[in-house]
Amino acid sequence: MSSCFDLCTQPISQTLCLGSTANFNVSATGTNLTYQWRIGTVNLVDGGNISGTTTASLSINPTTLLDAAANYNVIVSGTCPAAVTSLDAALNSTIIPTLVVSSDSVICIGSDLQLNASFLDSATYAWTGPNDFISNIQSPTIQDAGAMQIGTYYVSVTYMNCSSDLLSVYVDVVHCDSLDFFIPEGFSPNNDGINDFFVIRGIQAYPSNDFVIYSRWGDKLFEQHAYNNTWDGTSSFGLTFGSDLLPVGTYFYILHLNNGSAAIKGTIYLNR
Repeated sequence: MSSCFDLCTQPISQTLCLGSTANFNVSATGTNLTYQWRIGTVNLVDGGNISGTTTASLSINPTTLLDAAANYNVIVSGTCPAAVTSLDAALNSTIIPTLVVSSDSVICIGSDLQLNASFLDSATYAWTGPNDFISNIQSPTIQDAGAMQIGTYYVSVTYMNCSSDLLSVYVDVVHCDSLDFFIPEGFSPNNDGINDFFVIRGIQAYPSNDFVIYSRWGDKLFEQHAYNNTWDGTSSFGLTFGSDLLPVGTYFYILHLNNGSAAIKGTIYLNR
């Protein structure tokens, strides 16, 4: 270490959630100090998600998997000819967990409401919902559901101090003894928590049904045996509009109740 200036603090290793901001800092005393941050022996330059490469504070925002390294360091120079190189510091990123959530879109009054979230080992869950519902169970059950349980349920998961996006599922609770069979003419899957799924009222009375969606050109876009009101306007086949999203338009369906009755055919208008 130079006798003309001192490197007082060293950069500190850190483990962060992917996409957050990493900051490496040093402090030094002396005159005419200059800084050069590096990974190993490769000089870093400002640009993209990296800034402060020639200052006492290096910033990486947002962090990506490519930024992970075990040997971030800085060279500090001053009036004296000898430069000082800091100790190495590591940057590790924890990937933000992802979830898949589900529930029956429509259940009968007095039945159990089952909420489901995908399993992550050693993760913690946080559910909220109507009627001040709170649960930290991965897949909680609400027994003897009633009108107070109608609404949108939200869940997030925390894993290694990183939290997932908040996901939601909408549940309706109905009087099944007076439930009419009804197929709507359209729905709006725009993630606003309202009418996001194509709900066939009374379909639960026909557990062996087969439901198929086609484009106007006859291309099969969606198919499910024992359909349970979970179609959200995405396609499992054919052309889509942005990932697996289907564009606004009219689509055709065929529903086989498989109870000896004729197939039901019709159109659905999808609006986003």
